[in-house]
Amino acid sequence: MKLLHVEKIIANDTVRLVGLVQVDSLDQEIEIYFEYPQRFADFVSESADAFVPALLLPAMEKGENLEIKPLMSAKLFRNLPTIQDIFHQWYPSQLKKVLVTAESPTNYDQKSLSKVGAFFSLGVDSFYTFIKHTKTPSDLGLPLSHLIYMKGIERPLRIYKHGQEKKVISRIMEVAHAASIDCIVGETNIRNHFNLQWGPYYHGAGLASVSLSLSAGLESVLIPSTDSYKDVFPWGTSPLLDHLWSTEKTNIVHDGSETQRVEKIAKFLAKDPYAMKYLRVCTNNEGGETNCGTCPKCVRTMLPLLISGNLEKAITFPDKLPSNWNRILQIQDTHDLSHAVAILKLAKDVNAEPKIVNALDSKIENGKAYLFCQGKTIAGVVASILHVYFIKKPFDLVKQPIKDILNSLSLYSANQG
Repeated sequence: MKLLHVEKIIANDTVRLVGLVQVDSLDQEIEIYFEYPQRFADFVSESADAFVPALLLPAMEKGENLEIKPLMSAKLFRNLPTIQDIFHQWYPSQLKKVLVTAESPTNYDQKSLSKVGAFFSLGVDSFYTFIKHTKTPSDLGLPLSHLIYMKGIERPLRIYKHGQEKKVISRIMEVAHAASIDCIVGETNIRNHFNLQWGPYYHGAGLASVSLSLSAGLESVLIPSTDSYKDVFPWGTSPLLDHLWSTEKTNIVHDGSETQRVEKIAKFLAKDPYAMKYLRVCTNNEGGETNCGTCPKCVRTMLPLLISGNLEKAITFPDKLPSNWNRILQIQDTHDLSHAVAILKLAKDVNAEPKIVNALDSKIENGKAYLFCQGKTIAGVVASILHVYFIKKPFDLVKQPIKDILNSLSLYSANQG
């Protein structure tokens, strides 16, 4: 894979940063772009930097070496081996380490404008970062000056054929205006060409690419955290990773890991009128402004709101949980498990209804059993349980675990069926 050429084009009241890319496996050249209103032309940096995060993970997935011909940041270039090491350790079969070469790695002398941007989608994590940096003095030394919303970075542009993003953008602008800060709304076609799964792989790299496309104007860009420091898992955006995409001009900051998602919702968003008016998390809305109230992510968000007594205030959600919420709530990996455990802790801390506490407790125990059995044959499950309970523990502790063995096998069989 080769980045052959980069060009900044100002036309039709827009500024567009275009990269010409040769993809070896496709035996063709493609153009990828970042586009903004023309008034942000001075923010857009004509270098390879924005395209490097966008191309590195697809190159690793395809097993293609990456060659960067235009000018790029020497700092970013030096960090690419570490970025590859982290991703390859997390996903050894999916993301292979590749050779990256650059013709012109450069230590930039010119600094960006003294502005700070934060990605904002009306979601839990971005609302928390917005509240944090507008309600209290920022530890960056500069106030938050811009919210960033990028169409086409999480989902391909074809998803937006009905214009459902327009209400989202209108609400984002309303929130920005109320805080007396500016809003950068842009578009990219990256996801039209690279369909890597967003959360585990492309989340941080995609946002970093947008950040670096604006590196002439933004000194720092905040990527709202998905998880807390307590729950650092393999994920596309991470406190291990995000800062490594920085350049001499622009500092990329992983923001908000000091607070768990459940706390963000119950202790911060619940007190913010705009969060309660416009919060959106739904995976079924195809980029629109609504929440279905019945998908796993909606349920995972509604639970802390209900438990903390704030669900009725959140007007983008139904007033009640679906009756089968405990079946909708997913625990398919350790990431899901950490969220469920945090919700249970909140429920116990505020003495929530026993019905909710018991349902969460049962869901978590079943989830642990499922994760224990995941990837094992029945024989492997039995062998693992026998090893834990008969070798690592005294014999007098075996009676109750026998029930756990039976429950684990029953759940495992059900999930396999």
